[in-house]
Amino acid sequence: MHLDYPDGIRVALAPNPGPMTGPGTNQYLLHDGRDALLLDAAPLDAENRARMEATGVRPTALLLTHIHADHVGGAAAVRETWHAPIAVHRSRADFTFAGAPLAPDRLVDEGDEITFPGGRLRAIHTPGHESGHCCYYEPERRWLFTGDTILSTGTTIIAPPDGDMTAYLDSLRRLRALDLSVIFPAHGPPIERPYDVIDEYVSHRLLREQQVLDALDAGVTEIPAIVARLYVDLHPVLHWAAALTVQAHLEKLERDGRVRDEGGGYVLAY
Repeated sequence: MHLDYPDGIRVALAPNPGPMTGPGTNQYLLHDGRDALLLDAAPLDAENRARMEATGVRPTALLLTHIHADHVGGAAAVRETWHAPIAVHRSRADFTFAGAPLAPDRLVDEGDEITFPGGRLRAIHTPGHESGHCCYYEPERRWLFTGDTILSTGTTIIAPPDGDMTAYLDSLRRLRALDLSVIFPAHGPPIERPYDVIDEYVSHRLLREQQVLDALDAGVTEIPAIVARLYVDLHPVLHWAAALTVQAHLEKLERDGRVRDEGGGYVLAY
């Protein structure tokens, strides 16, 4: 999985394709030909371990974008297998996975520099998809690793209460201000039109927001009915994810003073 990537990046595609993960989780290895900084770790079953080993480099440290299962599920096993210390955003210091403490070796804050064989990354705290989510920016080559904040296979879920639409839009606009050459998302191929895609993401969210308002104006006030109106082509298996994202839009609109929650449904506030 490294043939289409620049020198210094190899990718072990996790064997976890699905409706929420697309082709699978991209596990990036930033390397010098031998040692590597690993970005994210899906559950380390036998197949995923084989894919890691097939990259020909060894993870000597693990840096997490966030703590959803397809990104953190293999963290403990990676540390045990390759003696790779784990770094994650400070808000996740006490996080547990499958009943066991993650016990990170390093806590990451906004602006922190993380070195890797051949370069350095800067941490950018990007809440929205997940409140402790971080993207990582390589300023020399203008690479941006976006985790689940920006994908190249559809859009990302914003799931309250931890997911927050206001924070998500703010995060997108902060990323838009960076000097970028390419985005490396956690799901899907590299994005070579970074600004176009970020603008599309913002426009899509603002369009959805207006569609939610239009639904309320038409008397459609409950989330399942709004989902049915807005997501007519969405496979039913993903309706739960759409419902959470609609809820995130409604919560943002409520904070903005544009809608009210009346218990049985939402209504326009003007």
